[in-house]
Amino acid sequence: MLIDVLIHEQLREIFTEARRTGRGLNAHLVVRPPEGVEPLFGGRGAVVRIEPTRGAPLFVTSRAISRESDDGLAEVVAFTDLVGYDWISEDLSEKVAQKDRHFDRLYLHLQGERTEILDRLADAVYPLMTFLGKVLELRSQKVIRRRMDEDVAATVTDCLRAAVEGPFFSDREMETLFEQSRASLTILAGMWPRMNLAAPDLRRSVESVLEMLLQRRSDHPEAWDRLVGRPPDEVRRAAADFARVVGGDA
Repeated sequence: MLIDVLIHEQLREIFTEARRTGRGLNAHLVVRPPEGVEPLFGGRGAVVRIEPTRGAPLFVTSRAISRESDDGLAEVVAFTDLVGYDWISEDLSEKVAQKDRHFDRLYLHLQGERTEILDRLADAVYPLMTFLGKVLELRSQKVIRRRMDEDVAATVTDCLRAAVEGPFFSDREMETLFEQSRASLTILAGMWPRMNLAAPDLRRSVESVLEMLLQRRSDHPEAWDRLVGRPPDEVRRAAADFARVVGGDA
């Protein structure tokens, strides 16, 4: 419930400010939400209506985005499933080329490697992106991180650092095994607790590094003792706990 309250306040503040500054002219808080919208906080919860330039209206609450249809409201995405989003295009190299035509399009990445596309959002795309960023921050990083024991987090960090600082993997092996350079894995080792922990790419990277590091232990026992400093069983338990918590099974 606390997370719902925090997200609710962000929803109200972000879209109120968007209306004030004119960056969300086709989005507004509604006093009486339509039938089918969950009556949060005794019916006093904020609901935002977005009028796309084409297609049915969208309704945003602290828990979901839904689309109006002839049969009522159909849920597009529950925020418990949201793991990330892309603006304009999923392809980074295409964002500039498509900006003028598709500036108001969002790709919503969901659990289970699913994607929903919202387009024709007009200027409402800007406050909606800001809001989704807050949703991810509150529902993913902070919530998941609180569910993870400190010793598990410390083990993951030490293993990631050992992988990039030690002799376990050559630069070429890193590209082959993890599809990342040593520089990008160094960033991951230092930043992973503040990243979107529910993102599938981050989970795969962490799990594959821990798995391969365990396999290379016998090749470099001294480096393992110096950089990891834990028995293999402890690393295996940390890897299992990380997968369980980040995967939503905790």
